[in-house]
Amino acid sequence: MKNHNGHRTLPIKLSAITLAIMSSMAYADGYGIASANRESLKQDGWDCKRCELKTGTQGTIGVGVASNDGEDSRFGNTTGTDEDGFVASVEADVSHLTESGYQTRFNADKLGYDNGSADLTTGRRGQYSINASYRGITRYDTNSAMSPFSRQNNQWLLPSQWQSAATTDQMSDLQTAAMPIELKIARDRFNLGADYNGSFYKANIDYQHEQREGYRTSSANLLSNSVQLAQRVDDSTDNVTSKFYLRGDSWLAGIDAGVSYYRNDEESLYWQSPFSPTFGAAYFGQNAVAPDNKAYRIAGNSQFSSDGQQVLMHVGFTRMTQDQAFLPATINGPSPVLPNDNLDGQVDILEMKLNYSGRLTQDLSLRASYDYRDRDNKTEFDSYPQVITDSFYSGDATPAEYDRTRQQAAVAAKYRFSRAIYLDVGYDYDYNTYSDLDRQTLRENSIYGKLNYRITSQWLVWLKASGSDRSGSEYMPVTTTASPSNPLLRKSYLADRERQQYGLYASYSAGSLGVTANLHWMQDDYNETLIGLTEVETQGYDLSANYAINDNISLNAFVNQDWRDSDQAGSSNFGTPNWFATAEEQSTLIGTGINYGNLMDNKLNLGLDYTYSDGQSDTQVTQGLQSPYGDYYSTKHNVNAFARYQVSEAVGLRFDWIYEQYQDTDWANQGLTLDAIPNVLSFGDLSHDYSSHYFGLTLSYQL
Repeated sequence: MKNHNGHRTLPIKLSAITLAIMSSMAYADGYGIASANRESLKQDGWDCKRCELKTGTQGTIGVGVASNDGEDSRFGNTTGTDEDGFVASVEADVSHLTESGYQTRFNADKLGYDNGSADLTTGRRGQYSINASYRGITRYDTNSAMSPFSRQNNQWLLPSQWQSAATTDQMSDLQTAAMPIELKIARDRFNLGADYNGSFYKANIDYQHEQREGYRTSSANLLSNSVQLAQRVDDSTDNVTSKFYLRGDSWLAGIDAGVSYYRNDEESLYWQSPFSPTFGAAYFGQNAVAPDNKAYRIAGNSQFSSDGQQVLMHVGFTRMTQDQAFLPATINGPSPVLPNDNLDGQVDILEMKLNYSGRLTQDLSLRASYDYRDRDNKTEFDSYPQVITDSFYSGDATPAEYDRTRQQAAVAAKYRFSRAIYLDVGYDYDYNTYSDLDRQTLRENSIYGKLNYRITSQWLVWLKASGSDRSGSEYMPVTTTASPSNPLLRKSYLADRERQQYGLYASYSAGSLGVTANLHWMQDDYNETLIGLTEVETQGYDLSANYAINDNISLNAFVNQDWRDSDQAGSSNFGTPNWFATAEEQSTLIGTGINYGNLMDNKLNLGLDYTYSDGQSDTQVTQGLQSPYGDYYSTKHNVNAFARYQVSEAVGLRFDWIYEQYQDTDWANQGLTLDAIPNVLSFGDLSHDYSSHYFGLTLSYQL
């Protein structure tokens, strides 16, 4: 079942340097622009009558107002806002072109919503441009979390009359003090950039500032007592990147550089314990949050092309640093002395890439690549005191470095038997070296093949099959942790694995009808694992179709289903396997839509889309007796309709209606009350069950 919760992004945001700017300049023998013979061409009659650009201002601007009646804030992930009631927005797509060739363009989409955007670009085509943009990105989790905590002076505190207790059911003030907390994170992203094109070079610079604010689910504990907290998110990331490239007839070379700076305005997660101290006087707790950090990057790229051969090279270096002051090891009792005031951390990453592609004959082409990536943690680690749940000192330990070196090599060939049939085969090799993990080395060999057959001008089918085998050095469980693993346990990302994967694809296109379908199947066999994940099987299909009944009416429909079954073995006595679990997961997505245009003398267009999604998971645990888990599923019905009416040549109206019915259930959370678990003060039941409507009206004006 698909998880609806967002994944947390790393505080250091580094963009992988791509070669898109280079790959867009492919020079194949006989096809490159530089190779074209233009001497005998007669260009007198080449004037493009339809290519003339209109000068002046043109486009559309609009204002919208919408009513959002969703009581559950999760509906905002569909509509773009969780405002209860009316919300206004601005829509625009306007451009202005002067006779000398300078052009300015402004776009806005739902500007005024939490998830809205605006973009302004000005410049002269082919010479330079300046761009400024804004985008709001908000992820809504829930507005039904209940908690007696309130935020005061950057601390989570309880009401002044709060009486602590040994268990949650003994907390007399819990029900009256609990108030709803909205869990969501809003991002405001601003970009400013400029680029310039010379006769033989190109340069650009970009600056991005992103601010995040909101609350997310967190937890904290003192010994055996735990609380769920709404951790405050208030941080920002600044990125500056620049590029400079030189180009010739058959080559391109350049350098990229970037700086990233992450700042967290929250210094710690500090809370008051609602429980009576288990021992001592631990009435408060404190957790560390993401520290401020920086990253620097520089890279060089080059491309060489000749006679249908192409070589791409890339070398990059990144340095990440962190020097924020440490928090005390504990706030409960005397704090052990820390060896340093801050980590003074440094991680260096070196990467090198080499790609080759070339056509040896008219029918045969080859591809080869080699990637090298080395992560070197150069932080000088000392021995740090270990404090158990901010309560008591349990000795010292030295952090692990977790260095990694990865080498990947690939070779592939494509042979075209005829205009209708070609075969693509390849081999991939992946070799990793680790430190401080259960395995020091890990290698994987993969082969694949794809047969593509165009049966007729309407029918296309292809079949793809692949297989891989992963193994490595002797498995030696890490013993430096206070909670060592069972020596028979094999972590799935390090375990030996055999994988088989097959896919069959077909498409049909004739006139106004188009149909695509595919089947896929994959099996993972962890053949050397006694405890851990032992087998995973995934299968599914996709089917989609679109049909234009006439020039005014078009239909579309699709269905997708996937099944995933996994087996796991475990041990409750730190020995051989004595319990087994099977998880059966299924997801379904169905949709259909219709568009009807040119009604009422070509003034009215109508559209209607419906989608249904369902995901569920059933887990059985066997330890002598079978013990099934409870319900774990989510279902959603979504209807999206619009009507667009052209009032006059310049004025248009658009009406939007969205209806969504959503329900999910997690057996571990279903019906949960704040005091259901004696030693855990939770948020309560966070499942969703709502039926919500959105109505929007937009007035647009054609300039």
